[in-house]
Amino acid sequence: MATTHFARTVHKSGGAGLAAGRIEYITRTGLYSPAEARIRHQGLEAGTAHVREDLVHWEARNLPAWATEEPVRYFSAAETHERANGIAYEEWKFALPRELHRDHQLAAAQDFLQASFGARHPYIWALHDPPAADSGSQPHVHVLWSARTLDGIERPAAQFFTRYNRAHPERGGAEKARALGHFGAVKAARVLYTDVMNLHLERAGHEARLHPDRLTARGFDRTPEPRLAPSDSNALKFKQVITPAMQQVLDHRASRGPHAAAELADTQRYWEDRKQALGLTATMTHTQHLGQVRGARESTVTYAPHRRAPRELREQAQRLGQDIAHLSSYHRSLVKEHVLEQAYVRTGRLRSPASVREVERVLSEAPTHGLAVEPAHQAVPQSLAQGLAQLLEQMREEPPQGGAALRVRIFGDEREHERDEGRDLGMGF
Repeated sequence: MATTHFARTVHKSGGAGLAAGRIEYITRTGLYSPAEARIRHQGLEAGTAHVREDLVHWEARNLPAWATEEPVRYFSAAETHERANGIAYEEWKFALPRELHRDHQLAAAQDFLQASFGARHPYIWALHDPPAADSGSQPHVHVLWSARTLDGIERPAAQFFTRYNRAHPERGGAEKARALGHFGAVKAARVLYTDVMNLHLERAGHEARLHPDRLTARGFDRTPEPRLAPSDSNALKFKQVITPAMQQVLDHRASRGPHAAAELADTQRYWEDRKQALGLTATMTHTQHLGQVRGARESTVTYAPHRRAPRELREQAQRLGQDIAHLSSYHRSLVKEHVLEQAYVRTGRLRSPASVREVERVLSEAPTHGLAVEPAHQAVPQSLAQGLAQLLEQMREEPPQGGAALRVRIFGDEREHERDEGRDLGMGF
């Protein structure tokens, strides 16, 4: 079954030299080149030196003129010139489906990166395919990317990473794309990733599909597979030794077997629903499918969740304060009528018609405060004490204090209301 793996790392400014090391690592150059690794590993115990010869492909795209063909120069400049503690660049690592052939894996990676960054954002990526602990393949991609936007204005490196000047773009730095850094951008990228991979899996005729959500959110009561340290994986791959951590993974995979069919069916249902939401049809070309997927990603920015203005928030806080004050006043009315009712019961006296109507009025106000009393408790004089006691019981744990100490729970939907009916009706304190 195809597995979903999409990880993100943020690299801040000030990390001089880190970018060069990361680029050498993903491109298997410098200290990480096979030739250099063989030299450094000479004389080591047999089986402890594992030369990395898993590089399949790498390329850098969309670099500005001053860094053309020099990705290390670009990302090192980002570390140096970005504002203090600002994001210099980000790194993604994502798996590619084993089910796909090599050319399809490359195409899927390129489609995802093109949909994410287009021709306007600098990035460098590499495809690795080391052997996995289960003797299969482990194709995955590393990407270092920058949210800075190429807008056709030539800027030197020191200016390129300064603040964008909207009024005079030529005077400031390159703009950081809002589409890559808005609230929810990581989840949006994960959804885009699964969309593209599913397009390629379906196009290649495979049944496997990916799902962007957590297992628990999908209704599956199992934990994800434990993560392994490289030493655990290498021990099995090169020495045929099963470490305790590897044994946990093997046990997890064995226990997952009976649920595989249900999880596969769930991912397939998700993709069918997702295609309908995206407007994908069998008559569309692959390019048209990618266009729909890319458009859906862009709409997460265009139609970002509404953020309330400070004035709107102040008005909401004022209304909430008024509601709390009214609720506090209502609580005092309940206490008053309840005390009177107890006195009437104790002395054997009957309430006057006017007094009964006053209690009925107090009871009838309960729903306006998010409280509830059974209708049978209204307009029945002998049950007035029960109705008052019921409402007071709902408020007894912590009476309204008109301040932050008030704890309020409002029913989220009718099902929650039905589930809690007879226990904490309406609103609990």
